[in-house]
Amino acid sequence: MAYLSSTFSKLVKRRFGKGPEACNVILKGNRFYVYMRNFITPAEEVLLKQDKLELAVNFRCSITNAVTEEYLLVVSKVLGIAFDSFYHDWNYDQNTGILLLEHSQSDYKENIESSLEGSLFSLIENVGSSYHKKPGSLKIVKFTQNICAIESKEVLLPLEKLVYEKGNFELLMHQAWEIKKGYWSNKGQFELLFSRLIEDMFLMWDYKNNRHYLIFIFNKLYTMK
Repeated sequence: MAYLSSTFSKLVKRRFGKGPEACNVILKGNRFYVYMRNFITPAEEVLLKQDKLELAVNFRCSITNAVTEEYLLVVSKVLGIAFDSFYHDWNYDQNTGILLLEHSQSDYKENIESSLEGSLFSLIENVGSSYHKKPGSLKIVKFTQNICAIESKEVLLPLEKLVYEKGNFELLMHQAWEIKKGYWSNKGQFELLFSRLIEDMFLMWDYKNNRHYLIFIFNKLYTMK
């Protein structure tokens, strides 16, 4: 895993001129997660200071897509898993980002205590209902003391599907930001449920397959009492 972490950092540095200062990789159920800190480049800093977040995001997404196409082949070869899709999300305020590589046939599901799972799904539905369509189904695909990842399917309204089909990705990007802000504003409720402080949160959209991944990164030093 150390090799895959350093390889990703090197690829990013080669394309961006600067790699993340910290990069952690996790494999679970044919899904490979890369969590990174302090990724912002000098060019992005300039754009952010000029209040041009959209340009910074578009710049990063374009290059990250190229980097990941190359990295996906390396990870697939090393782990012997044919990863065939990827998603990423970035928190510029936190200076953190996450990348998810996925094998499309993966059906892995975490087995957790049923009452916790039920309470989590209910909270996601209650919070999310203010910002997007109620999911058709929910599944926990990763749950440890450090991270929880939930896959939500059938999350798009007909209008959102049309916007995607018409290629209006800027509108979808702005909507995704607003939805994630909504989840952030309810962070306290999730912390009480998990009995853990939440350090970071990501929302990665797969518009083609009508789903998204909601990911919580827990604080490693403190536990809620």
